Amino acid sequence: MEASMPAGLSPSQRLQVIGTSIYSQCTATAQSLAWSLLGQKRKCDDLEGDDHNNEESINESESASPCRQLRKRTRISYAEFAESDVESDADSGYSSDSSVDWASPSKQTKPKRARKEKPVKVFPFLSLPSELRNKIYSLALEDPDGMVLHEGWRATSSRNLVYSDQGYHSQEGQASCTLIPSLLAVNKQIYAEAAAILYSQPLHFVNTTALHSFLAPLSNQTGSLIRKITIHNYENWGRGVRKAMNVSAMTLLRSCSNLETLRIEGFSNYYWHGRYWNKPTTQKAGKIEGTGIAQQIYRDAAFWFDTMGAERALRVLDISGLQRDTGDANDEEALRIANVVFVEELTALINRKGRGMKKSRKPKATRA
Repeated sequence: MEASMPAGLSPSQRLQVIGTSIYSQCTATAQSLAWSLLGQKRKCDDLEGDDHNNEESINESESASPCRQLRKRTRISYAEFAESDVESDADSGYSSDSSVDWASPSKQTKPKRARKEKPVKVFPFLSLPSELRNKIYSLALEDPDGMVLHEGWRATSSRNLVYSDQGYHSQEGQASCTLIPSLLAVNKQIYAEAAAILYSQPLHFVNTTALHSFLAPLSNQTGSLIRKITIHNYENWGRGVRKAMNVSAMTLLRSCSNLETLRIEGFSNYYWHGRYWNKPTTQKAGKIEGTGIAQQIYRDAAFWFDTMGAERALRVLDISGLQRDTGDANDEEALRIANVVFVEELTALINRKGRGMKKSRKPKATRA
């Protein structure tokens, strides 16, 4: 029986087959049992082999997983960059790989390099020929029709100058060319070359307040550059602020030692006629107007007249009210007489320095 047993059975399986053969007295039964036990044994061996392989693969994966978790891949960027963005090792601040602490979890920060500013090229303006510099000065500082200044030092074009409740202004709005007087503050050489261009052009002032604001900060040297002044609105009646500014503004004219023309517009003459209800004769009307204008202008500009003298002051002074167009023969005769009386009265006042002139009447105080 043992000779007919298949190879590969375990000792316990052999004893089981022999016992079955003795008990059953049948060799075929014992032989079928032996082959059945051999098949079961081989099946168990195969299962044990698969389990062993699975354990080995699990152990290998467990041993390899910490490495995978600690593995860091370099981020790949597909953005295009210029050659100037690539830094060399010398620029990055690392001399060798040994200086880097690769075990440190924090990212190494590179020091920021200061951005190099491009040098500003200064235009050599003073190296230009004097003729070209003077042309630039004229474009920046001079208006062909003169410069108009308001109370706030605001310059406008003098073209189409009209009068309204807000004073004289240009119908065209702002000036077509913007003047740049700040050019004089660049340096002393530019001021010496261009100051005469700015101040020697005709200057138009809307009132004496604007004239005072313009002349107050000027030195005597700068004031001597002024040649022509026109005051478009001269308040000569009432007790307003602008009338009170007449004396201060006209006194500052003493610094304008080379003044050639002082034209005063808006010097109304109705104040001198308002005291008479009946129309006076032509002779008397001319005398009243000439005397009144001479006394009023002397009260406001007495210090300037004393500096200029009678002859020169009459040559410079131009009051538009004495050169108006009347359109009437009697009015023209009265205006002629007014001019003669004005010259005589003003000359006498300047020579006597105001002595003998009647003081202006003050309103009498009334009891409440």
